[in-house]
Amino acid sequence: MQITLTVPYDAQLLRRTVTFLLRPQLRRVRILGGVITVGGLLLILLDPANVPAYAIMACGLGFLFVVGPLTVAYSLRAQSDAVRQGFHMRLDDDGVQVTYPLVESRFRWAALGKIVETPEVWYMMLGRVQAVTVPKNAMAPQQQAEFAAFVAHLRPVA
Repeated sequence: MQITLTVPYDAQLLRRTVTFLLRPQLRRVRILGGVITVGGLLLILLDPANVPAYAIMACGLGFLFVVGPLTVAYSLRAQSDAVRQGFHMRLDDDGVQVTYPLVESRFRWAALGKIVETPEVWYMMLGRVQAVTVPKNAMAPQQQAEFAAFVAHLRPVA
C-alpha cells in the first residue's frame, strides 16, 4: 500500500477529533452532573425554601451542559500553532508519516493501539487521548477501499 494525501487545515475536523478523544472523560463528567442535578432536585422537592439545593442543582446543570464545551474549547486553544496548518500524510506498508510545515512524525503500525472508523475519518489511536486522524474526504474512493482493506488485515477496526 502506498497512499499520499494532502490535507488542508480544517478547524471543524480538529474540533471533532478533540471531542472524540475527550468523549470518555466527558461522559463521566456528564454522569456526575446528572447525579448532582437529581440530588439537587430531590432536595428542592423536600424543601423548596432550601437555597443551597438550588446551588447544588445549578452546579449539576453546569457539569451536564457547560464543562464539556468549555473543555473542548480550552483543548483547541491549547493546540500548537504547528498543527493549525495543512499537512501531508503518507500511508505505506511500514507505517504512517505526517508532515506539517514545522513538524514531522512517523509511526510504525505496531505503535498503534486500535483504529476507529467513523463515517468521516479513521482515528489511529496511539493511546487513550492521542490519535492520528486520516480524513476520508482527502482520499479517492479507491484509496479509501485500499486503506480499509489494509486496516482490516492489520487489526480489527473498532
